[in-house]
Amino acid sequence: MSFYFNILFAIILLIITFWFLKRDFKLFFLNGLIIFQAFTIIPSLIYIETGKMISEQGREGFYVGAVFYFGLFYLLSLLFLYLTFNTLYKVKLRTFYFTYHGKNIEIPVLLGLVIMALGLLIYNALQSPSPLFNEGISRFNYWEHAKYPVLNKLFGNTAMFIPFALGILFTRMKKISLFLLLLYFGYNFYIGQKFSPIINGTFAFLLPLAILYDNKIFLRTLINKRTLILVALMGLLMYKVIYERYERVHPFAIIKIYDPNEAMFYRIFGLQGHLFWGATERYVYHHKSPSWDLASLPYGMHVMMKEFAAGGEKFAEQAAKKGFNFTNAYPSILFMIFPPLVAYLFHIFIVIFVLSVSGWILMRLLQNQSYVLAVISFQFFIWTIYALTMGYFYKLIFGLIFNFIILLMGAYFERKKIYS
Repeated sequence: MSFYFNILFAIILLIITFWFLKRDFKLFFLNGLIIFQAFTIIPSLIYIETGKMISEQGREGFYVGAVFYFGLFYLLSLLFLYLTFNTLYKVKLRTFYFTYHGKNIEIPVLLGLVIMALGLLIYNALQSPSPLFNEGISRFNYWEHAKYPVLNKLFGNTAMFIPFALGILFTRMKKISLFLLLLYFGYNFYIGQKFSPIINGTFAFLLPLAILYDNKIFLRTLINKRTLILVALMGLLMYKVIYERYERVHPFAIIKIYDPNEAMFYRIFGLQGHLFWGATERYVYHHKSPSWDLASLPYGMHVMMKEFAAGGEKFAEQAAKKGFNFTNAYPSILFMIFPPLVAYLFHIFIVIFVLSVSGWILMRLLQNQSYVLAVISFQFFIWTIYALTMGYFYKLIFGLIFNFIILLMGAYFERKKIYS
């Protein structure tokens, strides 16, 4: 009976999501990674609650109502995103952009920045050992062995701002931006990044188009024969690489899964939601007292791994040193810190004052043609999404400072009636 309830509730969430998409497509796409998280966690929770083994926790799942509790977080996200944006749409924000002799020169400046950043990253990759050809190198320790590790601090692990900038450039120079996008994907594949950069990079590339284009034009640009062929080829390539790796490594041998296809199925459905299931089972279903420790938020993933990993605190510390994490520690971490009601209220606060404001500023910067600032804003927005999926709240600090500065600048420009 519990299985059918989970399926029914998932269908209701799907219908509400479709309504949200129809009401405000741009807002839907802006928060696409949050929605994507939900539709990876929910099937995983349904799967776990049928009694499947959780390899990373060393125990079997059972029904604790996790689908329902997670669904409430998701519904509150949709509701308060929609309500907050409908208020913010009425607010004007003047923003700075680069000019030369009174002409906006953001596009050439942006092109130069992208070529410089991507060129440096590719040069570093060619001078460094690659996970493709060196068994001792992986995506987790690539930067430790890189020729110029300082580039990681400058551009980030996967330089997610690059495909976003290329999405902006696509509106003016399609062939150049697509060529550079393929180089970007090739670079990430070369340094051992596979699944996440393809999903997140594609989202980053399409986001400016979704905001700047009319909805119908965007959909015609996105859904065509050439795009579908490219997606199919990338999917096949990704499948082949993962299949060969799982055939060689057998990552789930501990639960007697040896077939690569079965391992991929388990990776998708068995692990995406296991931290939320664990937090629900321990702190909601079995009523363990919450910690009320807000100091757990900055590195929430590490806290949850110490709590739930089969190897305990020792395993979590070793994994952290290697750069290995579980996934989706938020909103799971909230059940460890607060009682359920307070957890939901805290989540609403974060959605209104952090996620919504960050997304609105990004949208306004794009619409005002402040493209360089938009790229910076996007990087902080991605960090916000990262905090609200992986539980690393320390990622919010610089984004909050940036947003505060943008709002102050906007107030000053409004007073002086400069820019637009």
